[in-house]
Amino acid sequence: MSRVATLYSDRNWKIKIYPDDHAPPHFHVQTPDGESLVEIDGFKVLGKGANPKALKAALAWAANHTADLQRVWNEQNRRS
Repeated sequence: MSRVATLYSDRNWKIKIYPDDHAPPHFHVQTPDGESLVEIDGFKVLGKGANPKALKAALAWAANHTADLQRVWNEQNRRS
């Protein structure tokens, strides 16, 4: 059984990918204020609960780690 993958953790935000999550491939940006979902392909923000400043920093990190995000999504969300 897969576990939640935390790809990056900063003081005020974390990037996580959950196992057996719904499409489209996405990651979660968690902040103390809330959480946003972001599509891996194109970084479209699907939910706007995260602190905007933290979300901007998370998107900057994600832009440099797209291949890692996609790889972890595929590992965590294998469909049989």
